[in-house]
Amino acid sequence: MIKQLWLILAIVLAFAQAAYGEGKAFVEITSFHKDVDVSKVSVNDDVWKGVDSYRQPLQRQFLVEPKPKDVGVKEVHVQSINDGKSIAFRLTWKDDTKDDTLKIMEFSDAAAIQFPISSSPLPEYFMGEPKKPVHILYWKAWWSKDQKEGRQSASTAYPNMTIDMYTFDYKVSGTGTEKTQAQKDMFIPGRAAQNPMSATRKGIIEEASSEGPGTLKTKNTENTEGDAQWQNGSWTLVMRRPMTVTDKESVQFKAGEKKPIAFAVWEGHHMEGGGRKAVSPAWAEVLVK
Repeated sequence: MIKQLWLILAIVLAFAQAAYGEGKAFVEITSFHKDVDVSKVSVNDDVWKGVDSYRQPLQRQFLVEPKPKDVGVKEVHVQSINDGKSIAFRLTWKDDTKDDTLKIMEFSDAAAIQFPISSSPLPEYFMGEPKKPVHILYWKAWWSKDQKEGRQSASTAYPNMTIDMYTFDYKVSGTGTEKTQAQKDMFIPGRAAQNPMSATRKGIIEEASSEGPGTLKTKNTENTEGDAQWQNGSWTLVMRRPMTVTDKESVQFKAGEKKPIAFAVWEGHHMEGGGRKAVSPAWAEVLVK
């Protein structure tokens, strides 16, 4: 049964890729040219009021474990603008709960945009495939909270906890007991292992590459910036970046061209994380004007 499902999926993807190669795919999203500095646009700027919004349906990720039985977010609305130098994407979706803290068994809201590095041939829309990488722009709500309120830690998540002898992120004072940050980091497993998720970041958008499920790698570039706001039961997220960059393994945009694009959203209150997420069912397209 599983082999049959994979065969059906492979056939569907093959037809989708063939249609794209023949130019039969239709444009779904338009990145409109605007006479504003797009590198500085935020979530509530007036420029977004006159920009058409595209409704992207989402479905549960069902190809690899862990698979969610259902997802909390069923659609995301997408807008895009550019000024010829920078491009921005504005994502809006309903979410009754704001999940942006770091605690045990609590998950952060998150979202991602994905682009193929090369469209010829077009990789599978689900995180790419071997030798056909995708470029992913990834945001988490707790990174936004870190940016606005300061980096969260065990002491901020559990302010009333008590400790005996531990050097995590608690201040140590007294003669002969001062600790450097490097010494403290030795006792923080994520930082000691140089896990990029534990590293201090400048912004709220992580850039990553992937050649299929389970191959996600953080890129050592920070070309994308962003802003996010949760209000009245909805998230609004803006990602903005230069249209062209020197990194050849990053997405590049050019006026007049179409670029495949895919989306993913994680709803923290539904305990979504990693493979437990809502994804777009196929590649969409964005036309850069």
